[in-house]
Amino acid sequence: MIFSRKTMKMAVIGDPIDHSLSPFMHGKIIEEHGYDALYIPVLVHGNDTAKFTKMAEYLEFCGFNATMPHKVNLLDIVDEADNDARMIGAINTVQIRYGKTYGYNTDAPGMLAALKNRGFEINGADVMIIGAGGASHAVVHALAGAGASSVTVLNRTVNKAKQLTDNIACAQAAALTAENLASCASSADLIINCTPLGMTGVKNAFDDLSFLDNTKAMAVDLIYSPWRTKFLSHAEECGLSVMNGLDLLIYQGLLSFQIFTDIELDLDAEYKYLFPLCMKKLQL
Repeated sequence: MIFSRKTMKMAVIGDPIDHSLSPFMHGKIIEEHGYDALYIPVLVHGNDTAKFTKMAEYLEFCGFNATMPHKVNLLDIVDEADNDARMIGAINTVQIRYGKTYGYNTDAPGMLAALKNRGFEINGADVMIIGAGGASHAVVHALAGAGASSVTVLNRTVNKAKQLTDNIACAQAAALTAENLASCASSADLIINCTPLGMTGVKNAFDDLSFLDNTKAMAVDLIYSPWRTKFLSHAEECGLSVMNGLDLLIYQGLLSFQIFTDIELDLDAEYKYLFPLCMKKLQL
């Protein structure tokens, strides 16, 4: 493929970055439609977020995605950030237009799109979130904004969960104890693991998953490596509907692509195209 000044240039930055599926996903979208575009992974250290942003402007990128450790840094770097990104406290998508940078967070709408695609009705649902780390912020704001009846965040450090839920009317914090897990799960319609417990390379895992034995909730894990965590495997054994993190990854990526390029995509059709390709890429 021959590239020119008209080629739409995009990237994903992070440290580390080799694990990212974003270049593969965006590359497949570009290949599928024959767009004159390029999407590359760039290793950028945490102290160099602003430096890369200036470079992307100079090289006339149309935008870039950001993963750790840049999502929070970008809030003070971009010229403008939308309200959702400010509320969530993180930016994962930067659009560059006419010498200005605009920050967005596509994780929140990506989660809503993924759940909708799986047929889950968020409005009026009771949601249980495990973990109050960075990943949970977008999830909690998305579900509360979409009309969830209640969102309970369970975390080992209760104050951290309270900081996340204090300004959200339908949300509350609770300690991550066996008793609270069982109590919340029994009435939950949706349970989401936002912790790294069970992730490939992480030694720690759930000690006790019996809280899944007496619930009818859909179980979601933001992890996609391994494909079935211990959490999701146990949920399946209990007959629960399950979803791992690949759905969110794909939808948030598609939404980012639209922001970068101003090209409207059929999100559900693109998901159906990308899902098996990403599964194969993960060698599942």
